Amino acid sequence: MNVLVTGSAGFIGGPLCDKLRDVGHKATACSRSRVEQPGIFYVRSPELGPEADWSEALADVDAVVHLAGLAHVSSKKSDPETDRKYLRVNAEGSRRLAEQCARAGVKHFVFLSSCHAVAGESDNVLTDQTIPQPVTSYGRSKLVAEEAIKSVLADSDCAWTILRPPLVYGPGNKANFGLLVKLVQTGIPLPLASVRNRRSFIYLENLVDLVATCLGSPRAFGKTFYPSDGVDLSTAELIEQIARAEAGNLKPECIDGGRAASRARLFPFPESALKVMGRVPGLGALRKLTSSLYVDSGPICRDLGWTPPFAMEEGLRRTLAKRH
Repeated sequence: MNVLVTGSAGFIGGPLCDKLRDVGHKATACSRSRVEQPGIFYVRSPELGPEADWSEALADVDAVVHLAGLAHVSSKKSDPETDRKYLRVNAEGSRRLAEQCARAGVKHFVFLSSCHAVAGESDNVLTDQTIPQPVTSYGRSKLVAEEAIKSVLADSDCAWTILRPPLVYGPGNKANFGLLVKLVQTGIPLPLASVRNRRSFIYLENLVDLVATCLGSPRAFGKTFYPSDGVDLSTAELIEQIARAEAGNLKPECIDGGRAASRARLFPFPESALKVMGRVPGLGALRKLTSSLYVDSGPICRDLGWTPPFAMEEGLRRTLAKRH
């Protein structure tokens, strides 16, 4: 199968192209920046938006995995101009690509959306029955993109699959997850021992394995999935997992009396007070550390027979190994 991967120069795109090549697909990397990967073809991406011309990129393509878009870069309150920017790139750009896929004879369109298309935080598990209530420009643009793709492809020969992952972690992650890892590595005491929130995560290699499983599978056609590692953790539990993975990767000469294994220094602080502090402008990161956002990945296992190839403990270990 000839698979075009948009956004192939990004955090997920490069590993996905490698995975598709390794399982026997002809992977074509499509991005604004040139991609140099052994066995991977490259085609330059047009600028994402409602006027993009994808005809060259879609020549002889059987399936498209659409990763490209404007990323979730801020938790600040949205304004009309930010909304327009996200909608133009993520929603109108995705609609344009879907339209041209239908005309070009593409058979499968896999769209990487986000659980933020449904909620920014939630004390209830996100399922296919959850009514979407996105709260950011990014989340709203992803939801509009989903609806546009389904509408455009409804009467075509191109099937769609939508994936709504939670936070994706892996080597090279520099966002909030990377900041949390740095905090753990410093050994600074953190007031999070009392936090009892619930968060889902997915390891990068698990996500790319799922995409490869979905491609061309009728069991994935017309489905919206919430992928995850299958384990939900509180922030305190995640920090402890990171500390154990960090200690397990250290060379023996780096371990000082076994103290490396206890780098996660947590102390209790009223969770209610932390949540109030998280509402203060500029402390959005703290709110994320105390709020919940978790998903039901059961339908993936049931419908596709898929299970994550890497347990979370192994995913964290492999992620942190790249830092030594």
